[in-house]
Parts: sequence; structure tokens; C-alpha cells
Amino acid sequence: MKLRPIPALVVVALMLAGALWQPHDPDAIDLAHRHAPNSWAHWLGTDQFGRDLLSRLMVGGWRTAIVLVCVAAIGMVGGSLFGILAAMLGGWRGGAILRAAEMFIVVPTLIVALTAAAIFGLSPLTAGVALGLAGVGPYTLFAHALAQRLLGQPYVQAARALGVGGLPLVLRHVVPNMAPVLFAHIGSNGGLAVTAYASLAFLGLGADPSRPDWGAMLFEYRMFLFDHPMLMVWPGLAIAVVAAVLNASFDAD
Repeated sequence: MKLRPIPALVVVALMLAGALWQPHDPDAIDLAHRHAPNSWAHWLGTDQFGRDLLSRLMVGGWRTAIVLVCVAAIGMVGGSLFGILAAMLGGWRGGAILRAAEMFIVVPTLIVALTAAAIFGLSPLTAGVALGLAGVGPYTLFAHALAQRLLGQPYVQAARALGVGGLPLVLRHVVPNMAPVLFAHIGSNGGLAVTAYASLAFLGLGADPSRPDWGAMLFEYRMFLFDHPMLMVWPGLAIAVVAAVLNASFDAD
């Protein structure tokens, strides 16, 4: 299995860079230049209020990057820890962890995110935490299956016979061999998180619908689909490219 994380890291870094700099104020209204075409002043043109489309895409990018970071940190790290712990403990204690993880799978991910958005308001942080928590269950079961298989390998049994156990065994023999498969899994889940957050923003669940999230932009610009289709194309393309890069970067050959 060959991982290619550099493209994904570059894309996420570019998305986060949008928090530090944009060529124009993304909320600045200039009705004299509404629906302006591509130019040196506005690389992707402007929308119906004369706002720079590239700047709005960049702001939406770093907000989406926050969601991705939260999903990876909570879903992958938390789920992996619980899965490995369940495999190491075994018996009724490991079974209890797995039963708790299954409870996260019963409720669909989007329902968890919708509930969090309704209670706390939609923001990149709340959406990332909600989507990350929803991913803990699947990751726990996935990591448990991987860890259990690795713990049965001859080299792990030999290490145990030599007195290696607990955390040293996990860090030396289990985690390094699990990491490539887990990263392949997070690539597909990261793409799903991007589309899930865009879907929530498209539904208008944000506390501040005026924020230029990619999904919110698709909702706002939908009425210009036929007259100015590029307003819909750019945020849709951004969602598709990020999801595709994450899948391709961590996919198995």
C-alpha cells in the first residue's frame, strides 16, 4: 500500500492559508462591478453584489479545513485509541467498548450534525466536532479488527513471549502496521466530511448564513445557474477537488 499524503497536505495548507490573506474583502459590496468577468482585479469574477468570488472561496476553504482537522483528530485518533484498547483488553471490557462504539453507528452521521447545528448553531468547529464524534464508532470497530489481526501475527506473539507488552507493544508493532490502512480510511472519510459540511451549509443551518461557506455559496448562487453558471461551478469544483485529492492521496494502490 502506497500513500501519497503530500497533495492532501498541500491542499489543506492552501485552505488554511485563506484565513490569513484574501485578495479582497470577501464581504465588500460593489454594485458597480456586479457579475464582473474574470480579470486581473478579480481572477474568478464577482457575484451579484460585486463581491470577489476568489476571496469568498478562500474563506470557505479555511472554514472547511477546520472541519477536516476536527474530523481527523476526533474520529481517527479517538476511534483508533478505543479500537486498540478494546483489542488489547479483550473479554467483557473490550466487548463493552465495542458495544458503545456501535451506538455511534446507529444514528446516521448527518443526523448527528443536524442535531448539533440546531442546538449550537453551525460553525466549522461545531460541525467538525459533530462529524468527528459520528466517526468514532466506525473507526473504533475498524481499528479493533486491524489490531486484533495484528495481535495474532507470529512476530507480535514472539514479542509478547520476550516480555514486550502494553504500550511498547502497541507503539512498536501494532500502530506502525495499522497506520497505512487507517490513513486510507481517513482519506475517504475526509471527502465525506467535506460534502457533509457543504450539505449542512447548503441547508442554511448556519448561525450566520452570510458566511461564505462553499455549501452556502451554492445555495445563494443557485438562482443564477443559467445566467451566470460559473458562480455555481467554482464552489462545486472546490468541493469536488478537495474530496478527490483526499481520496487519491490516501488510497491504496
